[in-house]
Amino acid sequence: MTKRKRSTGELISSFVFFFAGLWLIREGQDLFAAGAVLKSIFVVLGGALSFAAAFRFQIQRLFDNKNE
Repeated sequence: MTKRKRSTGELISSFVFFFAGLWLIREGQDLFAAGAVLKSIFVVLGGALSFAAAFRFQIQRLFDNKNE
């Protein structure tokens, strides 16, 4: 698989996914400390998915290499 250049939009969206994920995970921890357990689980889950989305191209490359 050839390495292609990322567009500015892809880099910006990865940056936003990364920091939004970190922020949501931190907010989920604060909610958990405040006693809102169910809400904190959903917020942390959303943060973890957002954080993982920041690495979507690397994850895709990992699975593409595994299938070859």
